[in-house]
Amino acid sequence: MTSPTVLLIEDQEWTARSIESILRTANFAVFKTYTGRQGLEVARKVDPDLVLVDLHLPDMGGRDVLRHMKEVRSIGSLTPMAIITSGTVTQSEKLDALREGAWDVFTSPFDAEELSLRVSTWTRAKLEADRAREASLVDQLTGTYNFEGLSKRVREIVAESRRYERPMSCVVLGEPLEPEGSLPQAGGDNDVDRRVVRTLQGVCRLSDAVGRIRDREFIVVAPSTGDSGAAVLARRILDALDEAVADTPIRAGVYSVKRSPREPLDFTDLLGPATAALRRAQTGPERLAVHGHQQN
Repeated sequence: MTSPTVLLIEDQEWTARSIESILRTANFAVFKTYTGRQGLEVARKVDPDLVLVDLHLPDMGGRDVLRHMKEVRSIGSLTPMAIITSGTVTQSEKLDALREGAWDVFTSPFDAEELSLRVSTWTRAKLEADRAREASLVDQLTGTYNFEGLSKRVREIVAESRRYERPMSCVVLGEPLEPEGSLPQAGGDNDVDRRVVRTLQGVCRLSDAVGRIRDREFIVVAPSTGDSGAAVLARRILDALDEAVADTPIRAGVYSVKRSPREPLDFTDLLGPATAALRRAQTGPERLAVHGHQQN
């Protein structure tokens, strides 16, 4: 079993070693950083199960680190975070830390058994929540479908399309590609993804399946919608996103199945062609690209 991961942000070497010793004895894997900026950078790479932050760091306060941590996609609201300090803490400072999302405030000298028991309880709860989220059909960040949820909903849409001989379409949306052709790096701004999903839910019908594939990449599967209707839907979405996320350019790729498919389709059969069209839009002058071959 993989050891839970702790991100320790502490600029005092003696304190950092003391806490690291306690946590390693309790079978935690510990990543040490010495400034708030280093801690935020590491958090985006290691997906920690627990974050411990010194109240006073060389470059920013511990409460500021907590605030920025909540913007990191892998942290969210389920990752336990706590403040540590070797100095005294006023009641006002403690309450401010709790308001910023700290689960507790530890002051030196640390009781080794209490610290290890508390963080063990927290990380077990976090790992259980992770397992539940992975087994669910909902994306934690946006509250819409995740990949598993989309797969299930698309099977329902395909069955309906075959039964009533109706068309169906898939619209995939994302940011332009970087010049070298790689996908843009997400900047840790969770609010952009949330605003995009809220916009999609406002524009699309209740029968449409809306989901997030990955950071800054989204999908809409529209039943009873042919190629012309899908193009209209995609343009309407892009117009709405121009207002909702004006600072984030979004492109769209469209793929349509004109009539009831003779062979069963799954989510990837729709996602592949629509994504190929999106890649053309991401690298070309037009914001919208339609897959060249429409399935009959």
